[in-house]
Amino acid sequence: MKKKWLALVPAIVLAAASIAIQPVDAASETEAKNKQVQLSEPLITPNYSALFEWAPKEQPILQKGPQKSFEVEFLQVMLNHFGFDTNVDGIFGPQTDHQVRQLQEAKGLAQDGVVGVNTWTVLLDEYGEKIFSVERAIHFAEEALNNDDLVFSRVSGYHEESDEQGFYKLRAQSQELIDGGGSGTVGFYDVYTNGDVVESEPN
Repeated sequence: MKKKWLALVPAIVLAAASIAIQPVDAASETEAKNKQVQLSEPLITPNYSALFEWAPKEQPILQKGPQKSFEVEFLQVMLNHFGFDTNVDGIFGPQTDHQVRQLQEAKGLAQDGVVGVNTWTVLLDEYGEKIFSVERAIHFAEEALNNDDLVFSRVSGYHEESDEQGFYKLRAQSQELIDGGGSGTVGFYDVYTNGDVVESEPN
């Protein structure tokens, strides 16, 4: 089935919906704010955001050496993020080399201390999966489809397309149909990191 992009909700409908919203108590407001933070807060400082736009094959090849660089600093931040304690000084010294090899061993890669395509792939894919959780994907789907009868579940793990846009494939089920004894499945959607929700086919 050909993918169909969901139509944007007209502005007039959104405006009408906002008028209909009733006041909520302070506890509900706090809960909503906390949920918003949970869905949007990055796990790694935005200072490195430009480097996340590079595919693993476009990332610089890094290895032990005395030169200080922003790219090595980014690597060290990523290593720390995944539990491989490393000083963040921008220098690929003995400690960084050791932790890179530890990461490579843990992920079944060649333990050569060279941060090339395979090592960058591990780091960036795992970060992508952490920052874009299934819960966040479900939130995007619920917002886009805006149907209280629908419940969503993950069909498969985190994926990245050729343009490095990550997504989860979700199953949409009707709660009414489930309660009636059926599977309830009414469709499948690919939900992307940028919030796009695309109708798709099951794998």
